Amino acid sequence: MERSSLVIGGGVAGMAAAVALADSGIKVYLVEREPFLGGHGAFFSCKATDKCATCGLCLLPQMLSRTTTYPQISLLFRSTLIGLTKHNGGFRAELTQRPRYVDLNKCTSCGACLEVCPTRAIRMPSPEAPPSACFIDDSKCLSLKGEHCVLCQERCPTGAVVFDDSSKRLGLDVGAIIVATGFEAFEARRKGSLGYGHYHNVLTGLDLERMFNREGALKLPSSKQPKDIAFIQCVGSRDESQGSGYCSQVCCKYATRFARLIKHQDPEAKVTIFYIDLQTAGKGFAEFFEECRGQIRFVRGIPVEVTGAAGDRLMVRFEDSAQGKQLKEEFDLVVLSTGIGPRKDSWGLAKVLGVNLDEYGFFDSPDGVETNVEGVFLAGTCQGPKDIPGSIAHGQAAAERAVPFLGRAFHR
Repeated sequence: MERSSLVIGGGVAGMAAAVALADSGIKVYLVEREPFLGGHGAFFSCKATDKCATCGLCLLPQMLSRTTTYPQISLLFRSTLIGLTKHNGGFRAELTQRPRYVDLNKCTSCGACLEVCPTRAIRMPSPEAPPSACFIDDSKCLSLKGEHCVLCQERCPTGAVVFDDSSKRLGLDVGAIIVATGFEAFEARRKGSLGYGHYHNVLTGLDLERMFNREGALKLPSSKQPKDIAFIQCVGSRDESQGSGYCSQVCCKYATRFARLIKHQDPEAKVTIFYIDLQTAGKGFAEFFEECRGQIRFVRGIPVEVTGAAGDRLMVRFEDSAQGKQLKEEFDLVVLSTGIGPRKDSWGLAKVLGVNLDEYGFFDSPDGVETNVEGVFLAGTCQGPKDIPGSIAHGQAAAERAVPFLGRAFHR
């Protein structure tokens, strides 16, 4: 049996695991369900001002570069594990690979196809998320729905559009498996009282990440830019009523970093962070938090309601724990710091793998890395909330466990 491993998930943890395995001379099949690498991190933004905010995002480009150029790593995009059996001391993995409808070897990402697509079915890759090739969303494409439309195919200067592409079945023999499927952010609409989806100026933390990634600054569609901004912590975490009684660990950090960045870009802005308990663990973050205390207002107490107010403002009703009072205050913008949750498809993958899930739906492990199935390891936020540096370290730890296991399996 070839010394090979299957890594499921191409986010930061999966890439870290894949590179560490390849560094040990192991062939890696990196399986990613999306058409690009990077996971959520590909859409995050740097939060540095004149100082580094130590968010770890600057580690992503290096991880992407090493992953995409390493000969030992084979990338399988739009691919999903559908079956797994014990085989020859390791595993026989059955995968399905959905079509991209764009030839990776021909696409130059010139964007000509986007200009003519009437349904916006074509997605351009993010510069931070290889490969640098478009793909076509078959749920939106008129041609793939049976209607006559070949505008993108006619416009493409390299002939990269391939409508007759089809799904493929793959079978791989591997000695070990690392699961690094990442997380899903809490669906903020489930907390209807906080106004997400009802007011245009109620955003989630992920919305803010994408906005800064795209614009480099806080820019709402309206001409009036917000001056009074509120962050509401623990939306979908530390909340037993939502089945998520755990702390997401990252929310306090990204809210504080964004608050400082907003103040840096607009010193006249007023930023308030509503919280239960501030989580300041992590290298250098306690010091960072102390630096921010003079610029940012911290209120211990979680808002229970966000409603509309005059002049396109928002009324936030909250209990100030320090004063023991129910208060109301108006803001121009509210950002909901949504927590990290398990992926909705974790149950299906766990069933294929034979791996247990914990009470919240994360992949379960007695020691954080190994599972109840010998040869299957965990990396990153599929096992529980982590930030980018923590996810990278966890991916490397999973590879360190997998390498000796592969050595033993290889010699059986």
